[in-house]
Amino acid sequence: MVLAVDVGTSALKVVVYSCEGRVLASISRRYAYATPQPGWAEADPHAWWFAFEDAMTELRSSGVDLGQVQALGVTGQMHTAVLLDGDGEVLSPTILWLDRRAVAETRELQERLGLAPCHLNSTYTLPKLVWLARHQPEVLRNTKCVLWPKDYLRYRLTGLQMTDYTEAGGAALLDWDRLTWATERLAMVGIDADILPSLHHPQDDGGRLLPELAERYHLRRDVRVIVGAGDVLALVSGALPRFGQVTCSLGSSSMIFTPLPPGQEINDPLQRVYTYPLLAFPLVGGVSSTTGAAVQWAWRSLYDDQTTFDSAVQQALTMPAGAEGLVFLPFLSGERSPFWNDNLRGAFYGLTLAHRRPHMLRAVMEGVAFSLRYLLDIFAELGVSLETIALAGGGASVAGWPQIIADICQLPVHVYTGDETVTRALYAYARLALGDGVDFSAALAQTFDAPSIYRPEFGSELYDPLYRQYCQLTEFADRVLA
Repeated sequence: MVLAVDVGTSALKVVVYSCEGRVLASISRRYAYATPQPGWAEADPHAWWFAFEDAMTELRSSGVDLGQVQALGVTGQMHTAVLLDGDGEVLSPTILWLDRRAVAETRELQERLGLAPCHLNSTYTLPKLVWLARHQPEVLRNTKCVLWPKDYLRYRLTGLQMTDYTEAGGAALLDWDRLTWATERLAMVGIDADILPSLHHPQDDGGRLLPELAERYHLRRDVRVIVGAGDVLALVSGALPRFGQVTCSLGSSSMIFTPLPPGQEINDPLQRVYTYPLLAFPLVGGVSSTTGAAVQWAWRSLYDDQTTFDSAVQQALTMPAGAEGLVFLPFLSGERSPFWNDNLRGAFYGLTLAHRRPHMLRAVMEGVAFSLRYLLDIFAELGVSLETIALAGGGASVAGWPQIIADICQLPVHVYTGDETVTRALYAYARLALGDGVDFSAALAQTFDAPSIYRPEFGSELYDPLYRQYCQLTEFADRVLA
């Protein structure tokens, strides 16, 4: 078996895969994060560890024989830096990726470094470290190592401090040409580069389980712990990668990427989308900041505690397509691709006395689909041919949402069964590390069943007027709030 762990923004998941790539068990535990000021978001890494311990306790009691686990890997949210002191204890604050307090520092770094927005924006780690150096210098003075969420959990399991190349890229601290730490960026802002851990590939050896933990979890002491990678793994494991298919990993935020055919290169002088070269093959795409998070926000904000999420969605689906002229801009925490604008904000346009809560929730679901269509239009402009959308992540299981996306984007939407996204790639990397003759692509393919397919039920004329309005509103807001 392979044990895969995903340290998400609001929940941790532990998944057990059989050797053949079937999910045998999946346990989730939720936790909260703090918002001490508008635009701020902070986490307690101990909550991740407690969630892991709790999930493992339930997993042990579920009947799964954890003594059969041969490999263990961890993935998770990126950009969120965990600062450790000389004793390996967490230093507060742990600033989450969606925190926007470092907008000014990001702007200054952009001017000094001249990096593309995809390599440096305010969600990334470097600007947050600069903010700490200016506003809480005592925290960095006491910092001896910086890790990221999945690395912190693996450190608690093995006692070793290390990370992988995807985290370095997501920190704005990777030299993309040499694949080494860009230590000069830390030196430029007066931060000691010695806090950076060693860099590794996802399938590399991440150390041995601490003996007391192996005994507590009923795991073998010789379990192969791999380094793992950030949740950018969803770019290749949300759906079986195919040319002509864009994968949208629809979680709190969304990663929207498609593999590039051999020899094809993308030149986007406006840097709206970008090529990502750190995984098994080159991909082109972008990241939207608040997609699933926008729908969760709408449910929590518009409905009382007695209304479940599923019930609220069912009410929204009874509303007519187009929410009777209501348009939503899903920019509740700025936006990354294609605008790279931290100042963008969410908005409803078209509200009338006739609109009710279900209209508003449906408009949020449609607004996220409009944002996806906007990116697909950019792909087409750049010569990337698309025939299908593969939807993955928690949003793929929200009733009615895949059909809304198919109708708005006018493309078939393929939804693969099961809730797993990033952990599929952990399974594939673990098989690679075990050296049993199965390569990454073959192992990944084992985890997929045939997809459910949603085809457009309406012609483009139903949503086109609202989509044009969405584009006009969004582009106006981007200009005004630049």
